[in-house]
Amino acid sequence: MTACNPLVANMIFTLKRPVAVLPAGDYARLQELARLLEEQIHPLASALFRKLDRAEWREADDMPEQTVLLDGFVTYRVGGTGQPERRRLIDPADEMWPPAEISVITPLGITLLGLSVGDRIPIIGADLRAPPWVDVLAVDPMTTSGIVRGLAPSNAPATRSSLADQPRWPKNGRRLPGKGE
Repeated sequence: MTACNPLVANMIFTLKRPVAVLPAGDYARLQELARLLEEQIHPLASALFRKLDRAEWREADDMPEQTVLLDGFVTYRVGGTGQPERRRLIDPADEMWPPAEISVITPLGITLLGLSVGDRIPIIGADLRAPPWVDVLAVDPMTTSGIVRGLAPSNAPATRSSLADQPRWPKNGRRLPGKGE
């Protein structure tokens, strides 16, 4: 088999890339995260917007069971021989136990969002000729109906700071949409 031109290979991959399937209830929350990144001129803002633009949005009842979603656990492997890792995909404002979580605003988090078991895709943002791939091995069913998001009252004024100023995403009191909003 002959080696394929990298540009042609990238075009073929783009056509075969799995479409993210996401719950319609997370739309506003994810768009707000992308807007906050864009305001801070963060390089991952455009990647998150692209992911959300390409996504297939469904009602919660119509979601495939083995889909990587916010607040859910995913088992994945980076690279063909790497050890599997199991982490919870989170909104960065929900950070509670960093060793067991991965933020949705990281290259790996954006890549995993909306994928299904068996999907294999290169990690976004890798500026390498052969970027590392991630394989989705398992998705745990949601064990809770929701996560407590922030302790500030819903009418508290939102404050903003740069990601560079904080070791993690600020708990800025912004009101996130609740179930049914």
